[in-house]
Amino acid sequence: MISTRSPFQPRKVKLILNPMADMGRGWKVANDLRPIAREFQGELTWSGTVYPAHAVELAKQAAAEGCDLVIAMGGDGTAHEVMNGLMQIPAERRPVMGVVPIGSGNDFAYSIGITKKSAHALAHMLKAEQVEAVDIGLMIDQHGNREHFDNTLGIGFDAVVTIRSHKLPIVKGFLMYLTAVIQTILLNHNPAKVKIETDSEAWEGNTLMVT
Repeated sequence: MISTRSPFQPRKVKLILNPMADMGRGWKVANDLRPIAREFQGELTWSGTVYPAHAVELAKQAAAEGCDLVIAMGGDGTAHEVMNGLMQIPAERRPVMGVVPIGSGNDFAYSIGITKKSAHALAHMLKAEQVEAVDIGLMIDQHGNREHFDNTLGIGFDAVVTIRSHKLPIVKGFLMYLTAVIQTILLNHNPAKVKIETDSEAWEGNTLMVT
């Protein structure tokens, strides 16, 4: 993410846009940002997602094309997919990732200090001179499937809330998550049985959630 740690100057940039972000307003926001993108002195291309996990493929493709900066334009879901695509690239060839928050939920972008103003965020990243490394997690399930996460990993109640929030087409932002929380309390309030093992201890029992 763009910050003040390591020298950096982007020369070839890929913008990965989720056109359905913020209840389908992604395209409008992107059009508003095109004047800023045109000011970039290097090579810049746009790609739009058309199906789930498409941003994973687009991020890998951007790396193969030699991009040194890949910017996710959407919400937490878009950022998650782009990050998972880039993490499949060897570190020595992995582009820097940026985020322009234009989704219904932008927790990850805000948590690392990216401005809520999409125009300012994009302009800052395209003129970046330094980058910052951030920690991410890796989940491996019993089948060997791997999934990186950049914000939180939720099991139980909060995972159900997230799933329900994706099925709410009318509301957005805080109201979307509040509605999903209320639905989950009313319909999925039973605790789950889990087993947790760490390097130093193990625990098994019923719990509302693990996060």
